[in-house]
Amino acid sequence: MTALRQRMIDDMRIRNLSPRTITAYVEKVAKFARHFGKSPEHLGPEDIRTYLLGLVDARRARSTLVQNVCALRFLYKVTLRRPWQDQVLPFPKKERHLPVVLSREEVRALLEAPGGL
Repeated sequence: MTALRQRMIDDMRIRNLSPRTITAYVEKVAKFARHFGKSPEHLGPEDIRTYLLGLVDARRARSTLVQNVCALRFLYKVTLRRPWQDQVLPFPKKERHLPVVLSREEVRALLEAPGGL
């Protein structure tokens, strides 16, 4: 285990993050580092932006993007103590879904279903 990874894990344990969060963040940061073939210490905001755009282009789920942003933000802000600009790497927009509306026939069938009352 690298010193940076151990330091990040220790920082997360100090903040009492759940073991599943720690595992997820470490996994996301490791994938980020493998993508570029370098330690995250040697990568900057433009690399993060490029990586996240790659995830968007690969049509990853919003939750995956948010988790990557959170993991990288923790690494750079807390562990590496570097400035983090939220306006440069914002969270992805929430998906909005229209409510399901029943047709007249479906409403009629629903109301007629409890027949013997």
